Amino acid sequence: MQRIIDYINIGMKHFLNIIMAVLVTTTFLQVVFRFVLESPLAWTEELARYSLIWLTFLGAAYAMSLKQHILVEFFTNLFPPIGRKIFETLAVIVSMTFFILMMYQGWQLAMSAMAQTSPVLRIPMGYVYAVIPISGFFLAVNQISVYIKDMNKGDNQDDNPAV
Repeated sequence: MQRIIDYINIGMKHFLNIIMAVLVTTTFLQVVFRFVLESPLAWTEELARYSLIWLTFLGAAYAMSLKQHILVEFFTNLFPPIGRKIFETLAVIVSMTFFILMMYQGWQLAMSAMAQTSPVLRIPMGYVYAVIPISGFFLAVNQISVYIKDMNKGDNQDDNPAV
């Protein structure tokens, strides 16, 4: 199962790179056309905005797979390893509750916005909002994966020396 999750995260990383390339290209085009050619393109701003939204939500899910989210260790380090595991378990329960809400409410938002189209690109806004339940799913999957790895490790020490 872990291998499948790893492949999904590799695919997500490549998809995020594509979204970043789209974001940089459209922003560059917007600057060139607006300030150099003095004839702005209407669609570049909207595409860049939607790319940034997708990049942010999916990037959060990918960061979860790398265990790169902010972690406050001050209080948890005051406790023995069993206390740290309890705190981590509580944090996972709270996070999973939020991710389930993201999936449920995000799905409802995306479906209700399918009839509404974006002003310039004329794409259904449900496609833009679809990233909410999608990222909620990947956040939950990666949270469970990281939690299982941490619990199987034996102690709650972070194995990433760069952090």
